[in-house]
Amino acid sequence: MKLQCGDWQALICTEQGAAFSRLQWRGRDILVPTPEGARHPGAYGAFWMLPWANRLDGGGIAGHVLPINRAAEDTAIHGLARELPWEVISATLDHAVLKQRLAFAPFDYAVQLAVTLDADGLLMEMELRHEGAAPTPYGMGWHPWFSRRADTLLHLNAIQRANHSERGLPESLTPCAGIAANEAELIGLDNFFAGWDGVARLAAPAGTITIKATGDFALGVQVYAPAAQPIICVEPVSHMPDAPNRPALAAAAPMRVLAQGQSLHGTIRLSAA
Repeated sequence: MKLQCGDWQALICTEQGAAFSRLQWRGRDILVPTPEGARHPGAYGAFWMLPWANRLDGGGIAGHVLPINRAAEDTAIHGLARELPWEVISATLDHAVLKQRLAFAPFDYAVQLAVTLDADGLLMEMELRHEGAAPTPYGMGWHPWFSRRADTLLHLNAIQRANHSERGLPESLTPCAGIAANEAELIGLDNFFAGWDGVARLAAPAGTITIKATGDFALGVQVYAPAAQPIICVEPVSHMPDAPNRPALAAAAPMRVLAQGQSLHGTIRLSAA
């Protein structure tokens, strides 16, 4: 599905998790473009993390064991929604509403996503509603892949940084002021930041990209900049990795337990200059 408005163009793969295959501004790629013939998810475009974000140790949550999809770490990572189809409820040239319904114990949810391109950029609005009878912890996040090079700079404000194990699981929190870093200082990061103010600015090859998150998307941000790939991910998320399995540590950003009919909701605005 293609959306277009003014200087902006987006290509969304509704059959592959509503992932962004491409996002362009003035003909320049904002996200790492998806290679020809490649499927999502991968180290390109952007995908949704539902009904949890990042890792669950041993796949454990609410007395259930979710499928392990990162065997080397023994973790279930990035949720269930990213490879499943979404239904198009409505679509115009610059706006689309998508929906996904899934029951996979302990989760039973309906999620609606509205995507809009306008003069200010890309706006995404999401509501994730619990449909099951038993109260269940939920989370959500967005995982964009941006290009990284020697002149890349990232700035965001936060009050705590999670220190992670070799398996990518948080072990402790350290007070911080956030990130104000160049590429050399970013390489190797794969950390969660709590107390985020919901704004991140990335000076990247396509220009200065600004991410503004509200609601549950603004409760934390994960930053990933691997040494082996020239990419950086700045991921608005609603909770700390493995939050349900380490409640004391995750008190700074827990998963929310939803009763039937309750929802997570939030927006993400992406602009460029």
